[in-house]
Amino acid sequence: MKVFFIVAALMVFTPLSVFGQAGSEKSKNKPVTEELLEMEKRFEKQAPPDLLEAGRKGNEEISESGVVDSALKVGDSMPGFELKDAYDKVHSSASLLEEGPIILVFYRGAWCPYCNLYLRGLQRRLADFEERGAQLVAISVEPPDRSLKVVKDNKLDFTVLSDPGLETARKFGIVYELPQVVDSAVKKRGLDIAKYNGQENAELPISATYVVSKRGKIEYAFLDADYKKRGSPDDIIKVLDRLKMDAK
Repeated sequence: MKVFFIVAALMVFTPLSVFGQAGSEKSKNKPVTEELLEMEKRFEKQAPPDLLEAGRKGNEEISESGVVDSALKVGDSMPGFELKDAYDKVHSSASLLEEGPIILVFYRGAWCPYCNLYLRGLQRRLADFEERGAQLVAISVEPPDRSLKVVKDNKLDFTVLSDPGLETARKFGIVYELPQVVDSAVKKRGLDIAKYNGQENAELPISATYVVSKRGKIEYAFLDADYKKRGSPDDIIKVLDRLKMDAK
């Protein structure tokens, strides 16, 4: 594959220079939500108008689909799952919960610059999460070998799981079909997202971050049709602090 990134929800081949050097030494002390906003602004300034329009229409269609409204939310029980990690080891939701609260992050894949930036931002706060007894787990539809690339490229020290066919994401109600306007733009630029993920249809999860208590209840749910928006680590920590207090 050419040395290009695919801009998240647009999934189009876009030079890295469009996104700048987010995640570099300069940005290490910035909140990841601020880095994401800066990346969005750079893309809006430099991306071709037709790609911006495709993204706008795509986001509108995803929002109007109702997927955010129908997704699991605070108060719901986390559905069970068994998924393989980047090293082909199976992890079950039950075994994860035995260790304490779980932070679940659903991301699009190794091709997504916004996803990689967010995962790196979470890595920087990993010690804060672990200090509060929580485990961080990221999930995508990609197979273990691509998950391993995500782990290595972003120097991640937390669990990254593969969700073939988006079966677990479906249980959370966060799967949507890629809007036609976006799918056409993708294929025009040489990428078939369905084929890339080994699916019949071009499907992806919305931006979703959950905090699940040891009892298996969802205590925090960040859900957004806009792929550029992600849950704040500070908000996650507030929920973990509350859970820790409640456990005393």
